Amino acid sequence: MAEKDDDRPLGDPAALVVPEDLSDLSLPAYLRSRIVKAQLAWRNRRCEPRIRAHREMWRRMLDYASKSSVTGASFSDYLTLYEQVRRWKPTEVLECGTGISTVVLAQALLDNAREGAPTGRITSMEDHQGWYETARNAMPEDLDGVVELVHSKKVDGTHRIFRGVRYEQVPERGYDFVFSDGPDRHSPVTGEKLFNLDLIDVIARSERPLRAVVDNHYLTFWVLQKLLGTDKARYDVWRRLMFVGPVTRHDLGYLRRENFLPDLRFFMPVKLHLRLSRHGDWDKEKPPGG
Repeated sequence: MAEKDDDRPLGDPAALVVPEDLSDLSLPAYLRSRIVKAQLAWRNRRCEPRIRAHREMWRRMLDYASKSSVTGASFSDYLTLYEQVRRWKPTEVLECGTGISTVVLAQALLDNAREGAPTGRITSMEDHQGWYETARNAMPEDLDGVVELVHSKKVDGTHRIFRGVRYEQVPERGYDFVFSDGPDRHSPVTGEKLFNLDLIDVIARSERPLRAVVDNHYLTFWVLQKLLGTDKARYDVWRRLMFVGPVTRHDLGYLRRENFLPDLRFFMPVKLHLRLSRHGDWDKEKPPGG
């Protein structure tokens, strides 16, 4: 979900601007940023006609947008979410951050059901009371049987040594797909920008393989790759999204004692690295009381 004060038109390519101070970049990094920005804009233009061509979904998206100033995401993101749900056919979807993306996810579930898949459900979380009320009023009525909107304030939370932000009360369900785009990542305690913790919480208690799409949150990407590895948490440069899964709680890495001798340097600064194990079963490997 976009920032709450975003009032750009639905799917405006301006949402794809790479937010960086280009003056601080080396020439190769600057060129990469320009290439990525151009590719994102090109993909967004390509995706818009495909979204509009799905008349039922487009009508619902416009209906929602007419009652809310929240833009949600780009056409590229909408199409990616729709295609992911259509491909993997989940039945329990958790969305962290309500918006127009909720309509897209719901439409994908309805289209799956029409082809014989079990009817799915979206649990859509929102921490801002005002925008939760807006979503309730804006959500198309014919999606009531698919979408459950849940209001929950955000709180600080931890996973191992990592500190992030999460919703206080996420219904415990057997989620098999998660779209992580909220809550706002600023700590309600210190104001620091942290990472979104809810996906990790879901994975940590899941015996059922799940997949996830994570919006463009660098700190969240970094923590997910530390805990899951790059094979399970894959960053897509051309979409600026991370794709996670399939994963269960057994895929989460855990801290272990490491030999730091490989990091030692006698004639230059010593840079110590954080290593996490992603092998074995944490329940069996953890020390007593750990």
